[in-house]
Amino acid sequence: MPQGTFTNSWISQAANILFCGSAAPDTTKFYLGLANTNALTRANTIVDFVSNELLATDGYARSQLILPNNGSYNTSNNRQELPTATITFTAQNTWQFQTVFLLANGHPVASLPFTSSNVNSATDRITIANHPWVSGDRLIFTADSTATLPTGINQATVYQVLSPTTNDFALGQVVSSTPINIQDTGSGTFRARSANGMVAAFAVESSLITLLAASSYSYQIPLVLLNTGLVSGN
Repeated sequence: MPQGTFTNSWISQAANILFCGSAAPDTTKFYLGLANTNALTRANTIVDFVSNELLATDGYARSQLILPNNGSYNTSNNRQELPTATITFTAQNTWQFQTVFLLANGHPVASLPFTSSNVNSATDRITIANHPWVSGDRLIFTADSTATLPTGINQATVYQVLSPTTNDFALGQVVSSTPINIQDTGSGTFRARSANGMVAAFAVESSLITLLAASSYSYQIPLVLLNTGLVSGN
């Protein structure tokens, strides 16, 4: 199993939780995802990870991480050891991936496809039947090969869902409740990708993993917090 690395954003958030009173992530919203790249680093953002995540249309789904208890403190190694979690992915079609990542406060649905015919530039709304998102959920958008995103939707931008109904929704900048202006429908097939929360940790395989249909691949995730005994100034 490859060695995991905490992301820079998670280290900063952990410090805010421990010392500045920020809210801890919802323990029911940790999800493991798979990405088809080996180029991600601890400095990358959730946009980079989610943009490279496997597609739900290939039978892929994020897997929820649940820890059964709080673990215990190991006095010999001076660290809190949480229970080792085992996550198993079973492919429905052939998958290829090289990076596994852990989302905190994530969404269970990785992505859903839609096409230019589902974009209404007159009302600035996107139609995806029975979509799972609620107001305030974060999304990013990617275009499949040869496709072009609608003008007004940028691939590297995180948007929030506004005024959703069962089958459609508008988009807004994360800091705004005003719907963005979608100027045309674009062309081809697109992906709406869930981008709630942040990437806490990730690991990169030494080579590309090819998982055939009906085959499984597991990750064992040992989580520990090390007490170095050092503070600022030492």
